Amino acid sequence: MLWAMLLPTVLFAQTFEGCWAGDLPLGGNKKLRLVFHIEKKGEKYKAAMDSPEGAFGMEADKVSVEQGELTIEISPLRAVYKGTLDGNDKLTGVFTQNGFSIPLILEAVDDTVRRPQTPRAPFPYGEREVSFSSREEGVTLNGTLTLPQKPQCVVVMVTGSGLQNRDEELFDHRPFAVIADYLTRRGVAVLRFDDRGFGLSEEEQRKLAGSTTADFVEDALGGVDFVRTQPELNGLKVGIIGHSEGGTIAFMAAAKEPKVDFIVSLAGSILGGDEVLLDQNITALKNSGLSQEWIDKISEFLNRTFVLFQDHPIEELKQDKATCRAQLQAEAQKMALPQPLSEQMLGLFDQIVAIPWLYYFVTCDPAEAVRRVGCPILALNGDSDTQVRAADHLGRLEELLANNPRLTIKRYPNLNHLFQHCKTGAVSEYAQIEETISEEVLADIAAWILSDALR
Repeated sequence: MLWAMLLPTVLFAQTFEGCWAGDLPLGGNKKLRLVFHIEKKGEKYKAAMDSPEGAFGMEADKVSVEQGELTIEISPLRAVYKGTLDGNDKLTGVFTQNGFSIPLILEAVDDTVRRPQTPRAPFPYGEREVSFSSREEGVTLNGTLTLPQKPQCVVVMVTGSGLQNRDEELFDHRPFAVIADYLTRRGVAVLRFDDRGFGLSEEEQRKLAGSTTADFVEDALGGVDFVRTQPELNGLKVGIIGHSEGGTIAFMAAAKEPKVDFIVSLAGSILGGDEVLLDQNITALKNSGLSQEWIDKISEFLNRTFVLFQDHPIEELKQDKATCRAQLQAEAQKMALPQPLSEQMLGLFDQIVAIPWLYYFVTCDPAEAVRRVGCPILALNGDSDTQVRAADHLGRLEELLANNPRLTIKRYPNLNHLFQHCKTGAVSEYAQIEETISEEVLADIAAWILSDALR
């Protein structure tokens, strides 16, 4: 009878569902960690890929299983993975991108992690699901409003870049849920909401595909308008807390709407998008093991690409895409860039032309908006942040608001972009750290918002 009992278990284990991780060789001793999350709904598979060095939740366009071989296609990356099961806990296959194929072995991993700061019910405050309108016509947003018994003020929370839910969930970290719980327990009402398009069908998401940071400002201001209509919050001061791109949005919203009473920027981006993207690419190139000579060449090429975007409206670039691409390709040949690197750089050009948000990001400099902000500002950054470097962005903020006595700045040693205590600040650490956000940061946010100067 034992074999009859074991057989269904063995058959069940022969599945592609689960979390699979492997290291893609890049030459030398360098490797790139890739993680695939695969699930099956009915007869169809779905998959998403993370690259912990900087990209998460990249959904596959097509997932199929034929004659025991799994195929995952991610068109925006021009990437395909094909693999077959080797036992119950290993996938042996090949990863192909831009025509280059590299063997990749994936192993089943346990993605169960501890997140001790995640709030657990019951809560000593009210909580209700809400829907409200963006200031942009036709856009409805869904969120959660948490209400203390005696609210002293209100904050609207704005997530960073990428399609995220109201908790800004990443690797099972829920930083916005943690912040909202901490503040609400201390008398601050909090509205946090899903990004536009989150949870919608692919067809509905396509309708919003042209949205940019400027549109997300309208969403944030829609949240401000909404909380001002709530009877329990009547007459209270309303502020915005934004993380990363959300911090930029907070500045832009406060510059546009005097009714924003204060803002909190958590690792908010203050430099132009081209500078941010260049810095992030240089960091990735250094981690890949390239020589400084090649890094300098690629940086020069990227700068030329960004100048092209600065000088041409998006519609003009779309019409003359082939000409502009050929121009950049000629530049790459003059600089003697290797073909694989040249194709990657041109792929970035294609992405920026195709994605309105990315074009806006690359060509947007928030300096003018930042200068116009007159309300109280709390700007916090971690010194180990490798995505939005504290010295660069806070330095720029201090220059732009040198004469603003209502600016408060604080830098934290050994905290990364998520304000976790870390070793290196690399994105790949985020999932390994149990802490969601530093308790010191939480305390500083609460103390500043509830200070006599703001009430």
